[in-house]
Amino acid sequence: MNEHLPILKRVGKILIIVGLVDIGVMIYCIANGISYSSSFNIFSVVAGVFLLRGSLRAATIVTWLAAIFVVMLVGLPFVYPFVQPLELTWLQLHLYPATFAIAVVMWAFVVGLLYWVIRELRRKPVLIAREQSGKKAGSLRVPLALGGLVLIVFAIAVPMGLKSETGHLAQTKAMEQLGPGYKYVVSTLHISESQQGRLVSAMVTAYNDKEIRMVSVKWSEK
Repeated sequence: MNEHLPILKRVGKILIIVGLVDIGVMIYCIANGISYSSSFNIFSVVAGVFLLRGSLRAATIVTWLAAIFVVMLVGLPFVYPFVQPLELTWLQLHLYPATFAIAVVMWAFVVGLLYWVIRELRRKPVLIAREQSGKKAGSLRVPLALGGLVLIVFAIAVPMGLKSETGHLAQTKAMEQLGPGYKYVVSTLHISESQQGRLVSAMVTAYNDKEIRMVSVKWSEK
């Protein structure tokens, strides 16, 4: 009758462990001024707690989110050249092989973890328990399609924003700081509106054959 509970608890424990480790790494990076971003941390811990309590609703939500993100992550290497020039990616690999390798290992770990979570939460005892609770098990076609759609939007919208007129202005302002000896690519672009006008902040990657530098630029428009 409760054959699904050990599965939910096993997944819950792993998610809590991963979330706590991720929170620890995040705190360490913040304390040492290291750039770090992650989609796990608090969400992973909260989801793990609900799964430990045997929540089938949480199992459904976690399965959907895992399916969406696994599609996005698997497709990311294919759309990344649209966001960042290949020559910059190869330069990062050449200049910072250890950092690049860590990023690849982390990507593979997260993809593997999400696949494992989906497989566990789609096991027969869990699906039967969901049906007995009056909820259809359903398929993963919808979340998988949503993940693909988000990936397509990302591949189209992000390059358009980074290469927009505002993006070119960010490159110009970065060039004013370092000069013409670099190629410039906008890595992040943030625009906020207020009563005082529009505030634009951007992180621009400046690179040549020998080095990569990050340039922060900000300006306001009325």
